[in-house]
Amino acid sequence: MPHPLEIILGARSVAFVGASNNPMTMGTIQMLNTLKSHYRGPVIPVHPKEATVLGQKAYPSLRDLPEPVDLAVLVVPTRVVLDVVQDAIARGIQHLVITTAGFRETGTEGRALEAELLHLAAEGGVRFVGPNCIGVLNAESGLNTTFFPYRHASGPLGLASQSGTYVTQVIDLLSRWGIGLSRAVSVGNAANIDLADCLDYFADDEETRAVSLYVEGVRDGRRFMQAAARCTARKPVVALYVGGTEAGARSGASHTGALAGPDALYDGLFRQAGIIRARTVADLYQWGWALATQPVPRGGRVAILTHSGGPATSMADAACRAGLDLRPFPESLSERIRALIPQTGSAENPVDLTFNMDPRLLNQTLPELILACEQIDGLLMHGLQGSSFFQGMKDFAGELVPIEVEQLTSYTSHMAKPLFDMAERTGKPIVMSSFYDRSDNVVRALQDHRVPVFDTPEHAVRAMAALVRYGRHRQQRALET
Repeated sequence: MPHPLEIILGARSVAFVGASNNPMTMGTIQMLNTLKSHYRGPVIPVHPKEATVLGQKAYPSLRDLPEPVDLAVLVVPTRVVLDVVQDAIARGIQHLVITTAGFRETGTEGRALEAELLHLAAEGGVRFVGPNCIGVLNAESGLNTTFFPYRHASGPLGLASQSGTYVTQVIDLLSRWGIGLSRAVSVGNAANIDLADCLDYFADDEETRAVSLYVEGVRDGRRFMQAAARCTARKPVVALYVGGTEAGARSGASHTGALAGPDALYDGLFRQAGIIRARTVADLYQWGWALATQPVPRGGRVAILTHSGGPATSMADAACRAGLDLRPFPESLSERIRALIPQTGSAENPVDLTFNMDPRLLNQTLPELILACEQIDGLLMHGLQGSSFFQGMKDFAGELVPIEVEQLTSYTSHMAKPLFDMAERTGKPIVMSSFYDRSDNVVRALQDHRVPVFDTPEHAVRAMAALVRYGRHRQQRALET
């Protein structure tokens, strides 16, 4: 039997119950997102009155469809959800996304209604995501039943969340960080398909190399642990748990009806399952992206390479606080570096180039030299830049100093190319930071080739520390088996 999420996220046809020609309704926006995402299968609206919706032929109910669809998305009033589910069962539709809220999260009556929904689904052989969710996303196929468009490239990071916001409203932020999703699931109340199901699915999904989880509470700890252990044996999992305080638990209960627990309990749960616990939303995605794109390091011995002393010191301080091993280079390596850099630079670890106008040192020569050292397991870098820097120089200099921005931009972009596959070639992770964003051509090119470039030195260091922690988990598992 295929996994239910394999059918839902791989749906070859989808019906939207609740979409209309009113652009201000959730169902319409969800259907529009799928239509505009180059989804290749039929997108069928279901509306009791409209003959066409968004240019597509509409049907009065799911029972009236000419043939069953792989997936039906329900965005209807709470009072009619059970009737629509019965329509789905009658038409042989076995997989649903129920966006509608008003169930367990609302109290006693909502819990009773959710129990009735579960009973009906079980009798009809239906599996569903929700209720009270924002939908699912397959960035590769264009299936997007969420409330926000996904416009940038897909990537190898899977996402499952008990909050719809952390699947949807973060999409633009992720694009600015150069982070691409493979699949995403907003589980909502997780009445039928929960986080454990998501972990089971992601463990086998070939397009997903790491998983990020937003967790407000877990009802079945044993089942969650089993799924998490199976997944982390194959790929990294990062989780942000927010129910460990009184305020967080109270908010989670009213949000999705989640069952929270003490912080220490979830610390132990995650540690035993091999899940890396994030403490901030930024870490949840950035650690996940580094784990999804970089080789797993053999150990925690890292090198730092920058073009200036401040970021070098910030990275070094953050690395020590994160438990990374920032040992001095072997003298033979320091001598080779010293011969290449200005006298004002530092050839130790961190390597600080100070002022240098040869991009090959920072982009190719020194990274390859450092990563060739057997005593180094990973490389942290700061300071790569291109068009933003030269455009700023031109704007400031005006006509006093002629600067060919286009020529310099092209040159620096070309020089960044050796870094695109350097981590893969060496088997050692590279994580970077830059104070420029994707408007800079070098930063954009690196991110588009799945080299993590984050906005502060500390963010880069913490992502590298997550890679090291997962490497240690894998080594421990290997010793135990």
